[in-house]
Amino acid sequence: MKILTAKQMNQVDQLTSQQYDIPSSLLMENAGLKLHRTLEQYFDDLDSRLIAIICGKGNNGGDGIVLARHLVKRKIDPDVYLLSHVTDVSGDARVNLDAYLKSGKKVIEITDSRSWERISENFSGYDIVVDALLGTGICKPLSGLYSKVVSTINGSNAFVLSVDIPSGMFSDSLRGGMQTVQAKATVTFTAPKLAHILNEDQTAIGELHIVPIGSPSALLEKPEYQLNLITREQIFSHLPRREISSHKGHFGHVVIVAGSRGMSGAAVLSGRAALRTGSGLITICTPEVIQDVVASFQAELMTEGLPSTPQGTFASTAADPLLKLLQDKDAAAIGPGLGRAKETVQFVHAVVRRATVPLVLDADALNAFVDDPVKLKNDNDQPLILTPHTGEFARLLGRPIKEILSQKVELARQFAQERGVWVVLKSFRTLIAEPAGQVFVCPLGNPGMATAGMGDVLTGALTSLLGMFAARGRTAPNEISRAVQVGVYLHSLAGDLAAQRVGSQALTAGDVTAHFGQAYQKLAEERS
Repeated sequence: MKILTAKQMNQVDQLTSQQYDIPSSLLMENAGLKLHRTLEQYFDDLDSRLIAIICGKGNNGGDGIVLARHLVKRKIDPDVYLLSHVTDVSGDARVNLDAYLKSGKKVIEITDSRSWERISENFSGYDIVVDALLGTGICKPLSGLYSKVVSTINGSNAFVLSVDIPSGMFSDSLRGGMQTVQAKATVTFTAPKLAHILNEDQTAIGELHIVPIGSPSALLEKPEYQLNLITREQIFSHLPRREISSHKGHFGHVVIVAGSRGMSGAAVLSGRAALRTGSGLITICTPEVIQDVVASFQAELMTEGLPSTPQGTFASTAADPLLKLLQDKDAAAIGPGLGRAKETVQFVHAVVRRATVPLVLDADALNAFVDDPVKLKNDNDQPLILTPHTGEFARLLGRPIKEILSQKVELARQFAQERGVWVVLKSFRTLIAEPAGQVFVCPLGNPGMATAGMGDVLTGALTSLLGMFAARGRTAPNEISRAVQVGVYLHSLAGDLAAQRVGSQALTAGDVTAHFGQAYQKLAEERS
């Protein structure tokens, strides 16, 4: 599913009329009808509810007027507030407003703060408030009358339904903290907008409903629309199937290069995640001084001890035996718990450059390239999948974290394209940037996942999926992308399921691993 900017959404609306002869008035009519049906989903007793519809003078307000007309057909008489003179309304919104007025109904014109203050004294009596005030086109903070209206809406106890986007929220902004309507639900049309998915103030949006209103789906498939929302249906279609005649070789043999003295848990967490996501065989490669410790944690994991430094990290001489081990494997990961010793950095550089399988880079494997990111490439044209959190990505780019957070989509896309790698940027709403320029957003995950070891679990899951795909010959770039999407989505879904059981405060990385099986089951149940 595409995620659109305000400009892209306007293009789709215009092309719907220009190329498909679907009038904009029909789109507005369909939008108002979908608003009506959404209210019916929430209220079985809609006929008995007191409803206020607050309309601006633009198309957002026009959608609200269409809703009012449909409510009147049901013998429901809403109070319609227009923050404008009727004479200032134009276009399709004016056509619908005139039709509403000709039916004998009225709107209450509000053009100054004093008039609104008188209205707001009795505003607490409404059960439902429909915010049809401002749409996706605003780019300035609220002030004056609009600010007062939004304050009144937020101070009420009513169920608030926002049309397209909560008024006050910038459609293309990732930043929260602005004054905006706090909706219980938002109905947006055709496709989600950037802020619906990536704005930090997700509580303002409430439950998001994405509804079609008539624009052909073909208009959304332009190559320049590069931001995508991962859907559950899409993930299910990508899942490797376990046929009745399967054996463990069908699901890949992967290698996880991880751990150091004092960090053996990172290796175990990654290995367990690979097991729980379905990998056929897993070998943990770890410094020989901690091999026995790692091997004692999980009987199903094979281990391989490699040369280590006196500090208990990988020695530079560990590269050759590891690369030999990788020759008949399907995928590998490197990074969790490695440490940053000089020899270990040299080891990482050699492995990344010479690996002969798809390779996931996490944690200290990424830190190894902070001083020289140009070396982040593979001589054998193997896919590299980077999994930085925002701090690691900031170090790789040499930019402040604030800049990463405000421009993460653009920066992740740019880095992925320039370096020919996949970037899995772990933050609020994990991003997957592909070398081809497309960016995918995972809509799942919760704050409880911001805890130690969670990245190690993701690394194991991604490596497992890459191995399963590779074992079946699915190694083309689009297949690598699918494997990464499945791994990210399963990790977040398992995290949400675990949080439902133990709460976000107590959530651990191990809880997420324990819920991978339930995540698979949930995908299958909802598909059937």
